[in-house]
Amino acid sequence: MPRRRSDKGPWFWRGMIALMLGVVFALFAVVAFNQPPSLMADSSCRMDRKDPAHTIILIDQSDPFNPNDLDWVYEFVDAEARALPKYGRLTVMTPNAASPYDPKLVYYACSSGSAAEANPIFQNPKMIEQTWQTQFYAPLLENVEAALTDTRQPSSPLVEAVYSIADRADFQAGETNRRIVLVSDLMQHSEGFSFYRLGADYEAYLDSDLAKMSPALENVDVVARIVPRQIYDLPMADVKAFWRAYFSEAGADYGSVN
Repeated sequence: MPRRRSDKGPWFWRGMIALMLGVVFALFAVVAFNQPPSLMADSSCRMDRKDPAHTIILIDQSDPFNPNDLDWVYEFVDAEARALPKYGRLTVMTPNAASPYDPKLVYYACSSGSAAEANPIFQNPKMIEQTWQTQFYAPLLENVEAALTDTRQPSSPLVEAVYSIADRADFQAGETNRRIVLVSDLMQHSEGFSFYRLGADYEAYLDSDLAKMSPALENVDVVARIVPRQIYDLPMADVKAFWRAYFSEAGADYGSVN
């Protein structure tokens, strides 16, 4: 019995070869796309400095925190840490009464990425979460706890600290998704300007020498996470109005959440 000749011509086989090559190239492209960038050993931040986001948390511990205050602070820090994208940079600082324009660095590192961002095809979500907890989150909480138990500061140079943050090399206009979070009762108190002497009066602040150094915060999100106090020294409405005027003048997108 004669063999049947295949009715599949040369164009069919050429098409199959092209399809297989396309699949191979697609797989290589997927692997290349998921190849992690080179990271700095001490911070897990990208060596090319292309941070997808940078959040700076300024924790004002000029007044002692009671246990309830501490719970609020940890909630605020936790929310910011979990909101960061993979390789997003987190910096935690505190105002420095001894040197107002040199806020103290508490912690900085970049997120290794949460399990929610993991690609289940190429990554193990459980291992991603464990890495995030041990390399990023646990050291963050340890350093924040140490800062919160530090000796209280005799003053609260918030304006000076914000100016210094805006002047950081890693927080300039070319950086994407910049965010400042103030964890504080927002009571500015320094030699340059003090709410305790002049009140939360923005017009009085504009007459001070401190106002001559205005931060450039265009396209920066600023959020005030106000630590609840049983007694405030000034009407909170006046305090919030001062900071809204201050950050509006600086070009920031400002919001007070409580």
